[in-house]
Amino acid sequence: MEKYEVVIIGAGPAGLRAARVLSEGGKDVLVLEKNRIIGPTVCAGGLTIKNFDFVPKNIIDKTFNYMVLHTAKRTYDVDMGSHPVFTVDRGKLGQWMSKEAQKAGAEVRTECRVSEIKDDHVLVNDKEIGYDYLVGANGSNSIVRKFLSIPVNKTLIAVQYMSKTPRTDLEIFLEDFKNVIKYDWIFPHSGFTSIGMGGWTNNAAMLRRSLDELCDKLSVEKTKFEAAHINFDYRGFAFGNRFLAGDAAGFTSGLTGEGIYPTILSGEEVARGILNKSYAYPGIKHLLKTKSSQENLLRILSINRSIPQIVFNNFLPLLLKRRNLCIMINNKYSIV
Repeated sequence: MEKYEVVIIGAGPAGLRAARVLSEGGKDVLVLEKNRIIGPTVCAGGLTIKNFDFVPKNIIDKTFNYMVLHTAKRTYDVDMGSHPVFTVDRGKLGQWMSKEAQKAGAEVRTECRVSEIKDDHVLVNDKEIGYDYLVGANGSNSIVRKFLSIPVNKTLIAVQYMSKTPRTDLEIFLEDFKNVIKYDWIFPHSGFTSIGMGGWTNNAAMLRRSLDELCDKLSVEKTKFEAAHINFDYRGFAFGNRFLAGDAAGFTSGLTGEGIYPTILSGEEVARGILNKSYAYPGIKHLLKTKSSQENLLRILSINRSIPQIVFNNFLPLLLKRRNLCIMINNKYSIV
């Protein structure tokens, strides 16, 4: 039976970051990815400055120093100031991270589906591979999380078209809360546009209809439809010699849906913990503090559908006129 010190299931940003850090720390690492190609996934591809602690700026598609914010009453041009937003092609990001992990010494195998997990090995394409440490970095439907008997009860769904219609501006829509609490986005990339919506999982069909209506309204070609669940049901990440990272652990924000940064950071933190048993996980503590603040705000907005309408149609115009207050709120909730 083959055996590695660390087996990582999932070659997304969490798994690949963990693989790189572990390999640089001298561990024998194997990454198992069920898909043939590493990188492409359902994601709008938004980054903020904090992501550049982990990824180079030369792989980004576009930079936005302002966004166009649509509410039911009017449209605003919002200056992002020192918090610009960037877009990245998830395929390019995944390929870059995979190469960096392999350069550090990790082995990355594709088309490897894990069908069973045991206490000291996994079953991959009918072949046993042993491990000392196991990292589940394979998304909201993680087989490692299931093996650990950890339920997933809090999920969102993201639906999007990867459209060939070019768009110039980064746009956010906070307009219609009569039928469902949701937010819509347009993220321009080089050669394509992500136009999508995020909301509660049980409203998936309504979100799809609303997205089609938005595309028709804006004359955006509905080129390629994608949908994915987002797990924000965090219940821990370290379970003896087994760990969860990224969406498998539920580190994604339930308020904003931001996933790339918490995913990469959690992968790094898990790797640091494997390398050093006394590691205090400062990055994860910071993630959880921010996540708690954001989801407290989400609970307030979800009490009644009139609350977001009042906030975005009445309070927001006043807020945007007071830059210092905007900065203070963003510092507390890390919205961008």
